[in-house]
Amino acid sequence: MTVKSATKKKLQDLGVQENYAHELADDRKWDDVKLLTPVEIAKICGTDSKSGETIHAIIQNAAKGNKATPAAQTFTIKRKRATRRRSETIRSLQHYDQSNKMAQIERDMFETMDDPLFDQIRNAAIDKGVWLTPRMIHDLVLGLRSRNVTKLTAKQVAGVIDSMSSALFRTRVDPFEAVGIITAQSIGEPGTQMTMRTFHYAGVATVNVTQGLPRIIEIVDARKTPETPTMNIYLDATDEKGKPFNTEEKKVQKLAASLETTLTGDIAGIEVNVAQRFLTLSLNNKNLRMKDMTASEVRDKLSRSLRLYVGADDDVKPKELTIVPGVKKEEEMADLSSNPPTYTDLLALEDKVKKVKLKGVKDVIRANIQGPTKDTGEYYISTIGSNLAKVSEFKGVDRSRTYTNNIMEIHKYLGIEAARQSIINEMSMTLEGAGLNVDVRHLLTVSDVMTSEGEVRAIGRHGVSGNKHSILARAAFEVTVNHLLNAGIRGEIDHLTGVAENIIVGQPVALGTGSVDLYYVPNED
Repeated sequence: MTVKSATKKKLQDLGVQENYAHELADDRKWDDVKLLTPVEIAKICGTDSKSGETIHAIIQNAAKGNKATPAAQTFTIKRKRATRRRSETIRSLQHYDQSNKMAQIERDMFETMDDPLFDQIRNAAIDKGVWLTPRMIHDLVLGLRSRNVTKLTAKQVAGVIDSMSSALFRTRVDPFEAVGIITAQSIGEPGTQMTMRTFHYAGVATVNVTQGLPRIIEIVDARKTPETPTMNIYLDATDEKGKPFNTEEKKVQKLAASLETTLTGDIAGIEVNVAQRFLTLSLNNKNLRMKDMTASEVRDKLSRSLRLYVGADDDVKPKELTIVPGVKKEEEMADLSSNPPTYTDLLALEDKVKKVKLKGVKDVIRANIQGPTKDTGEYYISTIGSNLAKVSEFKGVDRSRTYTNNIMEIHKYLGIEAARQSIINEMSMTLEGAGLNVDVRHLLTVSDVMTSEGEVRAIGRHGVSGNKHSILARAAFEVTVNHLLNAGIRGEIDHLTGVAENIIVGQPVALGTGSVDLYYVPNED
């Protein structure tokens, strides 16, 4: 049927009447039609010899490559391809109101900020010249609440601040304290209680996030891509026209559809016609509406991606699309009989069609709407997969709040300070999720070591431990012979300033009392 319709269409395009073209194309390929004589044409079409000669002349002129004079004027309607490709422009810097943002962050973190005790303690601390962070004041207020204390006199507030100041002084680290080994032990010991599981986020459809010990290992290994990358995409309160945006579910749904990767199989059923050697795509209108796409857009995208001709049952609102392996132009359909596609070509094309990305951001596999939140009533988008740079280009995305668990992506897009903070956040959330209480200062030590050189380095022989300045420290960790050999070739010098190298040579380490030299200067008298 495909070959006949193609041959018939070619004859009609040359100017042959439809009834004659239908008879000539019946059980004949274009190559067979070219060999017919005027008498045979007249007999097949049931017409006189003069008409047969006219049709024969048209066919022969077309076969020789000359322009045939059409019996009737024909028009070719070229459909303009609709393109919805986003321009890759860099958006202007978003205005950042530091005071308002800090106030918002503090309100989100500390629900006690509206408590009168919070302001009373903060103001008294400022008057006494004692520096207290919002976290410290928050913990103080929670402690007072647990004792059913709702009011404090000025004398009581002064006593609380004095106790807090004294406790802070006692918790200061002594100079040259070996904080590294304390950090390792403080994280490592609770780490033995962590699970080796991948957790499911409650309320988030089909979003699994690696937690527990595997996630800690991912972070300290500074892996380029986490096992389960995910994003929380927050949106602006209003759109460009000043209308509500992040509280409107339909608007958020439309943005989520633009972010989520859409493959051919998501919007169409793919059927392989083995006998005729072509693919049929049955478009699903419901899925097209959900993805905010049109059938014509799908056709154009497939044609551009595959570089093949994509036929349709209707040029305006197609419901079925047809793709033949190797056919790049509509005119080539008539020549299929002489060089038909193989079954292998058909299967290869099916595989390729299934992988065509019609819409969405690279690496963002799925985008789900979450919300509305209880306090603000806003919706946000959680994703499987992460691409912070591309997502930030979309209008309506609040770049100051959008977050990804891919630390290397944050480093590339926002810089080393943001990457350092994300290491702290991710480790803290992972430990808290496992029910473990580790002081944040230990996490600060790890993040500082990983980012101190201006890039995120792994804690291992390919990162921090393998790039120490000391030759003996590097050799003591892994691949001892290689490190010693390379140092000998380069003529490196070890100044024995660290811990491992001093232990190796049997002299006191430069920590604690070992970091201070004691001299006795006798009196000359």
